[in-house]
Amino acid sequence: MREYLRDIVKCVKCGRCRTVCPSQQVQGWESSGARGRMQMALGMAFGLEPSNSLITSILTCTTCQQCVTECPSGADPHQVTRAARRKLVELGHTAPHQVEMQDRIRNTGNSLGDRSSRTAWLTETQVPVDSGYVYFAGCLASYRYQSTATATYGILSKFGVGFLEDEQCCGSPLFRMGLDASDLIAHNSRQIEAAGAHTVIVGCAGCYSMLKEQYQGFDVLHLSEFLVEKLDELSAGRLDISVTYHDPCHLGRAYGIYDAPRKVIEEICTLVEMDASREKASCCGGGGGVRLGYPELSGSMAGELKENIPAGVDYVVTSCPLCFRNLSDTGVKVLDLADLVWMAIE
Repeated sequence: MREYLRDIVKCVKCGRCRTVCPSQQVQGWESSGARGRMQMALGMAFGLEPSNSLITSILTCTTCQQCVTECPSGADPHQVTRAARRKLVELGHTAPHQVEMQDRIRNTGNSLGDRSSRTAWLTETQVPVDSGYVYFAGCLASYRYQSTATATYGILSKFGVGFLEDEQCCGSPLFRMGLDASDLIAHNSRQIEAAGAHTVIVGCAGCYSMLKEQYQGFDVLHLSEFLVEKLDELSAGRLDISVTYHDPCHLGRAYGIYDAPRKVIEEICTLVEMDASREKASCCGGGGGVRLGYPELSGSMAGELKENIPAGVDYVVTSCPLCFRNLSDTGVKVLDLADLVWMAIE
C-alpha cells in the first residue's frame, strides 16, 4: 500500500467527493465514501489491522470514478481502493462474494457460472471471416442478453467482423474486486492472436475498460466508436421514439467516450439528455462486485439513478449490461445501443 502514499496524501479532506459518491449517498457514513476510504488506506499502509467495517467499506465501492473527476487535488481514490482490495486479499480477507466469483469463473469460464454454450446466440448464417476485426461478446451478452449479442454481431458481421470461438470472461469482475485475472488475460489474448485480429470490438463497457487497460498487442474499440464511422453504411431507418442515454462509468468517466454513442443515437431517433450526464452521470450501482456482494445497496443506487431519467422517453439506452440489468430491475425500459441500432436496421 505504501507505493500509493503519494496519491493518498493528495487527498486534502475537502469533502467534494461526498457529494457524488453513490455508496455514501445511500449509506450516509463517512467510511462509505472516497474520503473515508483514503483514510483507511492510509492506515493500512502503516499496518492497521483491517476490521470488518473497513473491509465492508473498501468492498462497497462501485469503482465508478466519480470521486476522481470531482477531486480538486488530483487524487485517485479509485486506484487506491483497488490497491486496498488487493492488499486485503493478500492478507487473507476474501469476502464470500469474491470467493463465489472466483469459483464461477474457475469452473465455467464466465462470471455467471453458466455451463451452457457461450456461443448459443450465434446463428448458422453468421460465419466469422479473417478481416482483422473480432467481436468480444462478454459474459452477460453471451448468457443473459443473447438478443443483444445477436444484434451486435448481426451488425458487425455486415462489415466482415469475426468472433472468438473460445472466448472466456475478460477478467473485469475479478480485477475490480482485487483478485487475479492473469489466466483469463492470457487465455483471451491467445484467442485474439490466433484469430489474427488487430482490433477487438466490444459492446460492454466493463469488457472495454478491462481489455483497454490490462491487455496488450491489439487495438480495442467500443461498438459506438466503430459504428459512428460506419453511419453512412448502416442503412438504418429513423425510429419515431425518444430515448435518453445513460453513460456507463467504465466507458464515460474512465475513457471519455461520450460523443460516439450519442451520434449513433441521434442518427436513429430523438435523444433527450438527463440532467446529470457525461462526466456527471450517476452510477447504476452494479460495478466493482457491489451487485453480487451487496445487492440491496446496489439496488438503492439504481433507484437513485432512476430519478434522473427524463419523463416521457420511451427507453433508456446504455452500453453496459450491468447498467441494463440494474436499471431493468427498477422497472425502467432499457435498450442496449446495439438493440436500438438493430431495431432501426430491421
